[in-house]
Amino acid sequence: MIRENKAQDPVILALTIDGVFKLYFEDPRNLPELKRFLKAYLELSDDELSTINILNPGLLKDHVTDKGFTVDLLLKTKSGNDLHIEMQTNPHQNFKERIQLCNARKAGQQVKVGEDYARVKRTISLVITDFRIFLDEAAYHERIMMRRENGKVFTHVQELNIIDLTKLDSEKEHDKEKYLWGKLFKARTKEELVMLANESEEMAEAAEKLLKISADERAQAYAFSRDNAEFARKLHEQGIREEGIEQGIKRERQRAEAEKLRIAKKMIQRGDAAEEIVALIGVSFDVIEELRKATFKIKSFGCE
Repeated sequence: MIRENKAQDPVILALTIDGVFKLYFEDPRNLPELKRFLKAYLELSDDELSTINILNPGLLKDHVTDKGFTVDLLLKTKSGNDLHIEMQTNPHQNFKERIQLCNARKAGQQVKVGEDYARVKRTISLVITDFRIFLDEAAYHERIMMRRENGKVFTHVQELNIIDLTKLDSEKEHDKEKYLWGKLFKARTKEELVMLANESEEMAEAAEKLLKISADERAQAYAFSRDNAEFARKLHEQGIREEGIEQGIKRERQRAEAEKLRIAKKMIQRGDAAEEIVALIGVSFDVIEELRKATFKIKSFGCE
C-alpha cells in the first residue's frame, strides 16, 4: 500500500526516463509487472510470456549520453521470440526508419547463409513515445505488420508496435488496461500514483514499485545524469539553431549588398547621376565613387 506520509516520499522518477524504465522492468521483483505490461499491448499468450529472459541487463553509457541504436529491453520469450522494448521521448530525424531498421536487423541475425528459415522466430518491437510519429489521426497504440495489397498479413516474423503517449486520453474508453499503463508511464506525482492504486490491486503494486525505485540511489543518479545530458543536448541544439539563424541573416545581408552593388554598377555604366543612384539603391556616395573608379578606371567623378 502506498504510504500517505508525503514528507518521506522521494521525487517520483517518471518511467518516460528510459533508464528508469529499464531499471524498473528488468528488476526480477517486477517480473509480474513486466508480464502484465507486455500482455496489455502485445498479442502473446500467457504461456508464451511465462518465461522471459532479459538479454541486456544493466545500464549502458549510451543511455546517459546518446542512445543511438540502444534498445532499453531485449527480451526472449518461451518459444524464442525476440522482443525489443524502447522508451523514447525525444524525436529523432527519420525515427520511423530507425525503428524499422532495428527490427529488421535483429530478425536478420537469426539465421546464417544456408540455414533453415523454418527456425526463424518472431521479432516484435514495442516503442513508447511522448511525441507524434504519425501526422494523421493515428491511434494511441498502432500495430504495424507487413501486409499484402488485399490487407491480409504476409508474415508474422516482423511486427512493430508504437504507443503514442500524447494520445493517451483517447484510450480511456477503449482499453482500460492500456490506459492505466499509460497513466503510470506519465505519472509525476504521489497523487497520481494513489489514484492508480485505487484502480486495481495489480496497478497498486505497480505504483508502489515505482515509488520504491524512485527512492533507489542508482535510479536517482541516472535520472540526474540523464537530465544533465538532456539539458546539454538542448543547449547544443539551441546554439546550432541560433548560429544557423545568425549565419543565414549574414548570408542574406551579403547577398542583398552584392545585389545593390550590381545594380549600382549598371546604373553607373548607363550614366545615371550619383544622387539618383543613392536615392534609389541606398548606397553611399563613397561606394559609388569606388564603383566608378573600378568601372571606368578614373580617380574621381570629374574628368581627368
